[in-house]
Amino acid sequence: MGVFTVVLSIKDAKNEVSTTEINIPDTVSVADAKAYAKEVAKLINPLINGAIVRIGVVLGVDLPGGLRTTPDATSDVEEGARFQFKTAGGFYTSCRLATFAESLIIAGTRSVNIADAGVTAFVNGITSGVDVDPGIGVNNIMAKDKRGDDIVSLEFAREQFLSSRS
Repeated sequence: MGVFTVVLSIKDAKNEVSTTEINIPDTVSVADAKAYAKEVAKLINPLINGAIVRIGVVLGVDLPGGLRTTPDATSDVEEGARFQFKTAGGFYTSCRLATFAESLIIAGTRSVNIADAGVTAFVNGITSGVDVDPGIGVNNIMAKDKRGDDIVSLEFAREQFLSSRS
């Protein structure tokens, strides 16, 4: 993709958070991208009434082959599934998958079918790591929470609806 994206989260008096993104070249070092993010936050701070509560730097990655290129006609970002995980230190962290397939929700409930092979593979990838060099097994990368704590177990997975912002 060719860019780092600096993401600033800005909170208002109602505790609502909005993000602002600024792209910079991916030819700079990670350390320089982080330094840039801190400096641009200092430039934005006097211009806003809210509070900058988080700064992140995201590296754009080319999409791998084999991914769907067109959304299914039934997809809706308001419909999703929330996966609540627990870390080695006993903390909770979660992620939400937008447009989650209704077929993976257990009929008559809001629970995700965690016995489904695809769901199991996703949960295992988060809780046990992903081998980025299959067959060798030396590059197993573990997911972590914002504190850097390893994510080790799934607490629950259930359907979650969010209203759209527009």
